[in-house]
Amino acid sequence: MTVRIIDAARILTGHGTAHTPGSIVIDGAMIGWVGRTADLPPEWVQLARERVELAEATLLPGLIDAHVHLAFDCGFRPPDKFDDLARTAVADTIRAATTAATRSGVTTVRDMGAPRYIDADTLPANIGPRVLTSTIPLTVPGGQAQSLGGVVATVADVERVIAENARRGAAWIKAVVTGGRSSGGRFSPYEPQFTDELLRAIVTTAHHHNLPVAALAHGTAGIRQAVEIGVDSLEYCTWMAPGGFDVDHGLIREIAARRIAVCPIVDQHARTSARLPWRHRRDHLRTMLTAGIPLLPGTDSGTALTPHGGLGQALTVYTDLGLTPATILELATRQAATTLGIGHLTGTLTPGLAADILAVPGNPTQNLHTLTAPVVVVTAGHLQRLGTKRNKLRLNGVRGSTPTVTGV
Repeated sequence: MTVRIIDAARILTGHGTAHTPGSIVIDGAMIGWVGRTADLPPEWVQLARERVELAEATLLPGLIDAHVHLAFDCGFRPPDKFDDLARTAVADTIRAATTAATRSGVTTVRDMGAPRYIDADTLPANIGPRVLTSTIPLTVPGGQAQSLGGVVATVADVERVIAENARRGAAWIKAVVTGGRSSGGRFSPYEPQFTDELLRAIVTTAHHHNLPVAALAHGTAGIRQAVEIGVDSLEYCTWMAPGGFDVDHGLIREIAARRIAVCPIVDQHARTSARLPWRHRRDHLRTMLTAGIPLLPGTDSGTALTPHGGLGQALTVYTDLGLTPATILELATRQAATTLGIGHLTGTLTPGLAADILAVPGNPTQNLHTLTAPVVVVTAGHLQRLGTKRNKLRLNGVRGSTPTVTGV
């Protein structure tokens, strides 16, 4: 096993504690030790092949983007045009997307749907973020995302598609409960696509395979249907209605009581969105937070004008909700991991968990914009040194590596 040590000005563990200055030991793919530099056990120093000094940086858990589309290239291509692309072209898009995510400090993503010929086999198996894939989303004939291959019209269809998704390595099942902005079909964002029978079959079958269900739901009627039938997360949850919004406060209380997570899709353009005016969306999100609904940061990266790797910038928007930078960091690390069911793997800097680590200049609890300029990213023990002209932190390699200066 390769042992590395990173020393930094401060370490934010994700447990609400900080070590200043601190050190972390990377033992293969795992975290071996974390604490104050002065307390670093000498045996780890003797084992280390490399010691990286980040005298002005902060180490924190890698970020988690809970809603991405790795197979989408951020263009305006409608979903029904994916058939025009070769499988290799889409695989290349996935590789580029995972690279962009990693370089931005995102070490885990939840992929929320890809073309029907994309499955877990096309994901990079080496260096890159952890991918929780939902493989093929389920929809109805003529509905949103129908071209991705998950059209279901009967309970038998539901059982077949979910079984195949499970076989291909799905970590989640996505149900497209309402239409959306790229529907191209007969369903609007304001109305449900599924009958109660079909959606109930989706939830029951997914849970039979021990898979949680993420429901894309814009309009209030679709949100209500998804909550009553028992989904595990709501994507968007925009409370849209013809001519405006229809926020159901009783339903918000029900979502909170059932601990259903909401991934509201806040990206770097949220403040300037014409479709979802931020003053309304901001108030909706504040209401849901106040009610106790768990929020999952997600960007919908890969869709039009939403590049992969933009979570760091998007997280700055959450300050408009009255959240402190420290709370926002926890939303995108420890709390996201717990909500997604992977808190035993990642989300905090804890010995025995995966070495998913982000190093940024300065102190992100004082300035979240530091997240947009990472200097080191570690994914399951794979260390990548990054550098920009804005950021010239020294990376001093010790015991077997050549000293390196980034940012030149």
